[in-house]
Amino acid sequence: MNGTHFDESDDTTGTAPDWVKRTYEVFNPDNTVGVACNRDGEIVGLHLTDEVREYGDTWLTAELLKLARLAHQKSRVGLRAEMEHKGARPYTIDAFDLPTEAAYRAMEDAEFGTRS
Repeated sequence: MNGTHFDESDDTTGTAPDWVKRTYEVFNPDNTVGVACNRDGEIVGLHLTDEVREYGDTWLTAELLKLARLAHQKSRVGLRAEMEHKGARPYTIDAFDLPTEAAYRAMEDAEFGTRS
């Protein structure tokens, strides 16, 4: 449930995903906090477990901001995948400065360290 999977097709039907309805989720390493963004990078969901109350407001605020930034970047990776799938030229995609999946994973690793 870490929300870091980037599929470009629906494995069951072999068709492209419904890009408009796609969401991009990111959870902290202990899965106590999560943020979901839509295709446009807007926050559409939050996940908070009961135990986050014990960590305090300062910790929770920092965690939410970190995850919101990551979820937004993850949605931009999704936009890159959508543009590639639809045949956009590489220089057009690069003009939008969209991160690659590898660049996103590096961002996540920088925030949380390598996950096992």
